[in-house]
Amino acid sequence: MDINSAEEFMQKLIEKAAAYGFEDAEAAYSSSGSMSLSILNGEVSSYENSTEQEITFRGYKNGQMGYSSTGCFDDDAVRFMLEAASENCEVLDDEDREFIYCDENHKIMKFSQITEAYKNNTYGSFKKLGLEIEAAILALDKRIDAVDYLELSCSTGPVMIINSKGLHLYRDSDSVFIVAQARATDDDGSVKSGGHYWFGNDISMFDLQSFMKVFAHKILDKLGAKSCSSGCYRTIIEAEAFVQLLSTFFGVFSSNAMQKGLSLLKGREGEKIASECLTIKEVPMYDKALVKVPFDDEGVLTTEKNIIGKGIFETALYNLKTAYKEGRASTGNGFKNGNSTGITYTNLLVEPGSSSLEELAAEAGDGIMITDLSGLHAGANTISGDFSLLCEGFLIKNGKISSPVEQITVSDNFYDILLKIISVGNDIINSPDALGETFVPSVLVSEMSISGES
Repeated sequence: MDINSAEEFMQKLIEKAAAYGFEDAEAAYSSSGSMSLSILNGEVSSYENSTEQEITFRGYKNGQMGYSSTGCFDDDAVRFMLEAASENCEVLDDEDREFIYCDENHKIMKFSQITEAYKNNTYGSFKKLGLEIEAAILALDKRIDAVDYLELSCSTGPVMIINSKGLHLYRDSDSVFIVAQARATDDDGSVKSGGHYWFGNDISMFDLQSFMKVFAHKILDKLGAKSCSSGCYRTIIEAEAFVQLLSTFFGVFSSNAMQKGLSLLKGREGEKIASECLTIKEVPMYDKALVKVPFDDEGVLTTEKNIIGKGIFETALYNLKTAYKEGRASTGNGFKNGNSTGITYTNLLVEPGSSSLEELAAEAGDGIMITDLSGLHAGANTISGDFSLLCEGFLIKNGKISSPVEQITVSDNFYDILLKIISVGNDIINSPDALGETFVPSVLVSEMSISGES
């Protein structure tokens, strides 16, 4: 189904909704076209090219919001969706009000980001580049045994929302993603793995030499790693590890989590919850982001906002439902997960400081730098903020990043970490996330508990 046919189908849903007793109605269309190719041992090991399309409907009736969805787009599907949503309203008993929304000043909006370069994403171009990447990784060092995982993928797709209040919104985007993982064996027989990724929207912009430089650092510098003595260390949480930590705990900034008692930040907007050197903001239309997000899945315009501004918790993230419960406006963070609307962020930015990674190490003196965290799902309590995680990194001696360390565990609390940050670096990286990217630098923490050798 093309976008015009989808729009016609959605208009039928909206027009016929009143006959089923719906006071307000909304239809949303999403389509995802994707291609992925994997390389293993000098050949293509898997290839997939697919398109998925879905139209969801929601209608307000008898004080309840009914939902339905379909991947079929004929007249029978229109009747089925309206009947299913109507039956849904009959059995629901949700006390929290939901809304069909329309901003009178922004009823119609089209924001297209699909690039001309997307047509260059072909089986042939992916295979050629994939084989080049695998060969380059194996040629980096004789200690590299194998490239265990190498995938090139691309995706594109529009989102369109139409409702009975006159809203008509459209956005789209495209992207290319490359990820590789390899295994190396040191002279003493110890085995380490490491990898790197690249993403963009033009595969011709991929720089193999730059990719290999980072890839070599991420695997070869780990060789020879040993444990270290247990103790409290002044700690650099390197940018990628800080991304992992933020992603794990960022749900505590959701108003939904707060209202359900799943976040210790409930009622604390306006309070100091972090170091004054820490500012975390959401910038949906960030000029450096690959994907800009002008509106959420409820039709609310997104806005730039400080979540934490110089240590002060300025705002939680709200959708229409949670905002109504507190008598305030949505922050434009209502995004659908299946047939329900949840809360998440788009492009997230931790404002960088002035210190390079080397300057952070000099400030640390003797300490440790954490580069990778594992066991995040099992070892982190996202309500209390407590975590105990296996990690890897490097010792810091006399202000210099020194030997690699492994077989250590870091234990602390996310809320305490926010307060213990004493410096923010300028080595910002961007990492892809569900809706956009996170732009995060390394941070220096006054102390963290490390368990290693007795």
